[in-house]
Amino acid sequence: MHSILVPVDGSKHALNALKHAISILQEGLASQIHVLNVQPIIVPLSDFYDYDLIEKAQHDEAEKAIRSACKLLDKNGIDYIKATRIGPVATTIVDYAKSKKCGLIIMGTRGMGSLGSLIMGSTSNQVVHLTKLPVTLVK
Repeated sequence: MHSILVPVDGSKHALNALKHAISILQEGLASQIHVLNVQPIIVPLSDFYDYDLIEKAQHDEAEKAIRSACKLLDKNGIDYIKATRIGPVATTIVDYAKSKKCGLIIMGTRGMGSLGSLIMGSTSNQVVHLTKLPVTLVK
């Protein structure tokens, strides 16, 4: 059996992806769920930015984005691994899945990002093209 990676960003599509992962786990078709939030790298526009403040804000955003996913998993009595990262979002998702030996990525078709492709979100589109793992996209 394999682990499932579910990247979350606080969107309803991400929660729908998590619900799908939960059903797969409950059917005995997976052994574990990893919940991951990736915050994009913020490049300061000047030297006057407080890097510690930026890092804290990103950490707070990551915790906020992952909170509803953790509540849903706790409600269903499911053991999970929670992780947050900062980096290029799609690449970081793919690298995490590979490093944790996940066998499947399940993610929402659209996230909280304001710009995306018309068919599916730009992050999910990039993940599909970057990974060799199977990817399930959920509306």
